[in-house]
Amino acid sequence: MARSPPHSIGESLFSMKAFLKKLGFVSPDPAAMALYATAVLAAREETYYTACGVPDTLDGRFDMVSLCVSLVNARISRMASEHPERARDLIQELFDVMFADMDINLREMGVSDEGMKYRIKPMASAHAGRVVAYGEAVSVQDDTERLKRLGEVVKRNIFRNCEDKSGADSVARRAFALSRQLDEASDDDIWSGRFEFKAVAHAPATGGGDS
Repeated sequence: MARSPPHSIGESLFSMKAFLKKLGFVSPDPAAMALYATAVLAAREETYYTACGVPDTLDGRFDMVSLCVSLVNARISRMASEHPERARDLIQELFDVMFADMDINLREMGVSDEGMKYRIKPMASAHAGRVVAYGEAVSVQDDTERLKRLGEVVKRNIFRNCEDKSGADSVARRAFALSRQLDEASDDDIWSGRFEFKAVAHAPATGGGDS
């Protein structure tokens, strides 16, 4: 049976727009929506939940989306020195789009209004911490050190409840490859939301990547 989150980004886009409009976000930033969509597609890669051993659960799926969105967030942050307000706004829009989608998915899974406050707030807090941790990891330019730090964050977060953490290195190598794709993207592609993650066929080794 094919594994998938409760709803794909394509299936929920229209309901997300309606939900954002209800909250007052009449015109959600198209770039933020596009960047979130590519992050979700990358996070849904089946290899994570099979060969790499990421738990195929709501929390495991959220952890992978948080990782991929955090990598995008870090790339936007690097443009803040020249365009601080623009970067801040895009980061906020990306966060809003992500958690509007989380809200929709949880509600359609049957989580009540009362239950939402016990789910969304902790998820938002966890994501905020990971944005910082992954951002610090990918700020390192040395390949070996970047991979090492990504491995530490992946093991501490995505594999926190797993007895077998052996897949953390593979997830870290794939995250490393995605981070390098973002490094190579133009600022214009990020600002416009044209950037798309390419599939990582093999998790590249950079040497000394044991975490």
